[in-house]
Amino acid sequence: MRRSLCSALVLAALAVGAACGGDDGPAPVDAPIGGDILDQLRAQPEIDQVVEQATTRVGYRYFEIWFTQPIDHDHPERGTFRQYATLIHRDPTAPLVLLHTGYGNWYYDYPGQVTRLYHANQLVIEHRFFRTSRPAAIADWASLTIAQAAADHHVIATVMHRLYGGPFLETGASKGGMTSIYHRRFWPDDVDVTLAYVAPISFAAPDYRYEPYLEGIGPVDCKAALRAVQAELLRNRRAALETRAAADATAHARSYTRITLPAAVESAVISLEWAFWQYVGVDGCAGIPAVTASDDELFDFLQAVSEVGGSDDDNLAEFEAYYYQAEVELGYPGTMDEHLTGLTQFPMTAYDGAYPVGVTRPPYATTAMADVDAWVRGAGERIVLLYGQWDPWSGGMFDGGDRPEVLRVVAPRAPHGAGVGDLSASDRAAVLAKVQAWTGLVADESALARAVPEPAAPRPPRPRRPIARR
Repeated sequence: MRRSLCSALVLAALAVGAACGGDDGPAPVDAPIGGDILDQLRAQPEIDQVVEQATTRVGYRYFEIWFTQPIDHDHPERGTFRQYATLIHRDPTAPLVLLHTGYGNWYYDYPGQVTRLYHANQLVIEHRFFRTSRPAAIADWASLTIAQAAADHHVIATVMHRLYGGPFLETGASKGGMTSIYHRRFWPDDVDVTLAYVAPISFAAPDYRYEPYLEGIGPVDCKAALRAVQAELLRNRRAALETRAAADATAHARSYTRITLPAAVESAVISLEWAFWQYVGVDGCAGIPAVTASDDELFDFLQAVSEVGGSDDDNLAEFEAYYYQAEVELGYPGTMDEHLTGLTQFPMTAYDGAYPVGVTRPPYATTAMADVDAWVRGAGERIVLLYGQWDPWSGGMFDGGDRPEVLRVVAPRAPHGAGVGDLSASDRAAVLAKVQAWTGLVADESALARAVPEPAAPRPPRPRRPIARR
């Protein structure tokens, strides 16, 4: 087991500080031993550029950082790219949270839940081949693998260990949580603890293990109302939806050249049930419109839950790397959707525009996820897996087997946004006790109730679950 770089005395001091934390927020910013943090960052050979930015986060300094990474860690001669990250820094002896979105970086200086719980420093890492963290011209998409991404994160963790002496915690939600586990599989000693939120593991593309789990989610009447709306939209409202989606495209300068607008509409409707349980949850059941509702009401409901614009050109460009990964290595859920039998019009080829343009995708490789699964079951340690009971992605929960150092908890009736505060009191206590046992840190639970302003820049629409109709 890796031991934190901080001494027992520092751990004890951090534990007391975290336990006594209150509404006043983190302690004042400190500079690392040996100089100012900005100078320390600029001195690292793996960092290409650092820019300090203004922030409203009390007690923190905020930096944008670009790391130089090999496109292929096994063949560094093939060139490099710049990987974007953002750091909020307060104290070199405080914990450091490595936070993954699994996609682009839309957190910027926003402190995630783990960061708030432990008054930690935080580094948000943009995933390779997303947004600006890609080569100017990607010649080899085969280097977009979980092993290559884990090597990126190992380089970054190595750099940060030179600057921070507190415990290292790694976290992320959904694909970010998956990414944190993949990093640990290849480099298990880079961090002390992983807290992976709503992170599924799939074993096929598509993986139909999710189907029975989806069938068991939610009240029966709510599921029936939602499926009736889907059928109504495809059977009788298709033209009305397309008219309104076209008007939305004009109003918001959306283009649909990678996937046609009619196919995008159908995709949004097919994804409606999954998206509802993923993002809205049982509290939204009362807001499901009747099948007799007006065209405008039904279109507004679709847009609020499963936006047609999620398949416009800009958003496909935003998430094309995810769709590629899902098809060739990560896998993704399949559902049978019998209630839509005979109502769909478009073949799978209509959605090929979701993938990187002009890139040939290799067949799905079963070995990657099987390897990760075997590692979690057989060697995983200091891992917390947190899920929402009524999140359809929980149909692919990781299984820690009988590993005492892998704790899995499920938040009752929660959707994909489940967090520590959604757990039962006993499960919440178990999670925080595990982290304390592994790191010496005591959580400031009052942080769960404090509102935190969202990032200034809006995040893009969420990626859509790939459509699995075979």
